[in-house]
Amino acid sequence: MGFHLLGCIGSHVPKEIHLYDSATVVRSTDYKILGKGTGQDSAFFLLGMFPVTKAPNVELAMSQILEKYPTGKTLINIKIQREDKAYFPLGLVTVVIVTADVVGQLEEVNPTTQKESK
Repeated sequence: MGFHLLGCIGSHVPKEIHLYDSATVVRSTDYKILGKGTGQDSAFFLLGMFPVTKAPNVELAMSQILEKYPTGKTLINIKIQREDKAYFPLGLVTVVIVTADVVGQLEEVNPTTQKESK
């Protein structure tokens, strides 16, 4: 029984996985994928029941991804995963992890810039 309890310390269990096409409605195909990013937020529950911090915030995790790409407009191919990490006997940490592609506008080519570069 002691071995089983030691296995719980710091272990994590994926609970929920959600997939979404985009964070906002993308009406055009004139966009460029700027990169892939990950953001996360967490909360601690004493004894697994009593919240010590605020609940994990998905919007905060999404904004962390967009912060890395200043020209990014929205997120596509969004994967939201919630994991519970048990810390026996103290409590439970719930972590929300968001992974997504950041997209932005295609850069418009300025004709005067093209002439200067030739």
